[in-house]
Amino acid sequence: MNPFFMSILLIVGLAIFCRTMYYKLWLLLSLEPAYRFNHILTRLKNVVIIALGQKRLVGRKKEWASGIMHAFIFWGFCVLLIRSLNLYGEGFVKGFQLPFFGEGSILGYLYIALKDIMEAIVLVMAGYAIYRRAIVKPERLHNTWEAYFVLGMIVVLMISDLLIDGTRYNLITHYGNPDHLHFLNNPQYGSEFLWTPVAVGAASLVAWTGEGANTTILTGMFWLHIITQLTFLNFLPLGKHFHVITSLPNVFLKSLDYPHEKARVLDLEDEAAWEDESLGVNHIHQLNWKQGLDIYTCTECGRCKEVCPAFVTDKPLNLYDFNESLKHELLDNADNLIKRGKLSAAKTAFGTLTTSILNTIINKSKLPVTLKAVETDPEQMEDIKARMAALNSKNVLVGDVISEDTLWACTTCRACEEVCPVTIEHVPRIIAMRQGQTLMAEAYPKELNVALKGLERNGNPWGIGYDKRADWADGLGVKTMAEDPNVDYLLWVGCAGSFDDRSKKVSTSLVKILQNACISFAILGVEEKCTGDFARRVGNEMLYQMMAQENIETLNNYKVKKIIAACPHCFNTLKNEYPQMGGNYEVIHHAQFIDGLVKSGRITLNKSFEGSLTYHDPCYLGRYNSVYDEPRSILNSVAKEELKELDRHGRESFCCGAGGGRMWMEETIGKRINVERAEEIVRQQVDNVAVACPFCLTMIEDGMKELGKEETIKTQDICELVAKNMV
Repeated sequence: MNPFFMSILLIVGLAIFCRTMYYKLWLLLSLEPAYRFNHILTRLKNVVIIALGQKRLVGRKKEWASGIMHAFIFWGFCVLLIRSLNLYGEGFVKGFQLPFFGEGSILGYLYIALKDIMEAIVLVMAGYAIYRRAIVKPERLHNTWEAYFVLGMIVVLMISDLLIDGTRYNLITHYGNPDHLHFLNNPQYGSEFLWTPVAVGAASLVAWTGEGANTTILTGMFWLHIITQLTFLNFLPLGKHFHVITSLPNVFLKSLDYPHEKARVLDLEDEAAWEDESLGVNHIHQLNWKQGLDIYTCTECGRCKEVCPAFVTDKPLNLYDFNESLKHELLDNADNLIKRGKLSAAKTAFGTLTTSILNTIINKSKLPVTLKAVETDPEQMEDIKARMAALNSKNVLVGDVISEDTLWACTTCRACEEVCPVTIEHVPRIIAMRQGQTLMAEAYPKELNVALKGLERNGNPWGIGYDKRADWADGLGVKTMAEDPNVDYLLWVGCAGSFDDRSKKVSTSLVKILQNACISFAILGVEEKCTGDFARRVGNEMLYQMMAQENIETLNNYKVKKIIAACPHCFNTLKNEYPQMGGNYEVIHHAQFIDGLVKSGRITLNKSFEGSLTYHDPCYLGRYNSVYDEPRSILNSVAKEELKELDRHGRESFCCGAGGGRMWMEETIGKRINVERAEEIVRQQVDNVAVACPFCLTMIEDGMKELGKEETIKTQDICELVAKNMV
């Protein structure tokens, strides 16, 4: 007990920590706004399950051992928090115990037993972590001195605390407690040392040194523990282990109504936005504070790059490097960003104050006018804007910080986000940067021009005349909405289903299924245009909004309520992105709809499909919309043999390579993603692979052709299998 020394340590340690955190927080608040404070109970539930429960670590079979290791270290520190508070109190008051944790409460005894066991577990897990980094050396890990330093501090904390209790045991039990050390000793529950076998074991290691040495060890371990803990606390914000502090808030603030932050509907008529290059993300200050928190929170675990189809096939997209590059740019410009943020706040406050004052004058004058926004003193406002612009980073994010090849390698598949243990949202940043490149810099890959012009002129990326959009349905007895708008469902065929020869067969099969089930439906025919998904993923927000507005106007004119979508990309855009622009519909993917028809008895399947079968999960159906069970249910109703799962399936399915606009770009770097996936299917030794997406159908068929397996392994859409096996 040394109140003066403890006070000095706490004041210095906490003052440095608070100063560091204050600076980090100011930097975040200097970025663009974001709203993440709705649905508090759901957010708290996520914290319990994902952060405290370590779901994405313990629940991942591929890395169960390392997940358990990390989880127990984390849980150990949670348990030891109470012990730490008791030790700090011990520095001021001898025998200090938090309320309800003293010798009069069973809770106190249960706690010391749990603490004792957890310290041993954490020590073992830290040892395993060091062994894994030094000997096993998994490829995805970044083996830095920082990791070993932190693991070393964890070992010191566990050993020092065990020796604190061990030497107390020796001095009390063997040497008559000469210093009147406090310990729990209740007639009902007994001595605390009956509950701490690990600490008693540690006591035996130093018992032989004598009374004086045990007293010295106790004092030394006490202050070593306190100093190490405060050093640890101040070291955390300086490197990757900042995630220890930010991971819980980051999980709490994760996106809820969609897997990640939706692309913003940019105001393309805002002249100021064009002038100051604020359409999309072009400079570091244009990230919002949640994206900044994501950058802070990266654990450098490497799980993202391990599942990234671009990285796996030797493209220059390494999401660890991506995050690190943005982090360095953020920190390099921290002082200017904070100054810029303060100017922005002053500008906003000035405008708000002026509006408030003038509204007060107007109200007192009883004038029938209300001001919503006022900008007075143009010279002062222009001065603030000029000073803010002078503080912008001279680096353009794409080109100076992130390479163009890196940006455009992403397929937007979200595999990285699905495995991230701290729920970092990578894809929205990439889309926002692509918006900046396409709209502001006009620096998108020129090979996209053909598809983009096709969208603009004919409403489809192939550029085929829009008047041929319904030709696939000739002779099938399919009505258009113009012929009969009073149907139950609109069938959204999509561009591939309308123009691609292979996908037209899927459209035909889907029509047969719907007609067999006597479903009342129609198509838009020549009035249907691309949903604009492709344009939005490559950053052409202007073209996306044009396509979306035209489609929404058409759908609303027909008073469409329910839509069956044959393409996951159309499904995702209609369901999740059109509501941003006033298009609200009940949208269902054909796999979900067919599964409902089977389960309700509207169609009957004869379970006669021959040959082994596997299923490839489309990214925009699975990871974006959590549709996993329905396709498998259908396939198990069709096939005689049990469905064989691929090694990478479900939430960790491997992308076909066509998403994020990559369908319309050549792969000139590394291995083709579709070939990587096709090889995995071949290794599964199946006769058939089922898909539920026209892009996946094209990419996997092409992959099989490249491997010379197109005749031995058939690629078919779920619709085709169902249509062939209906009773």
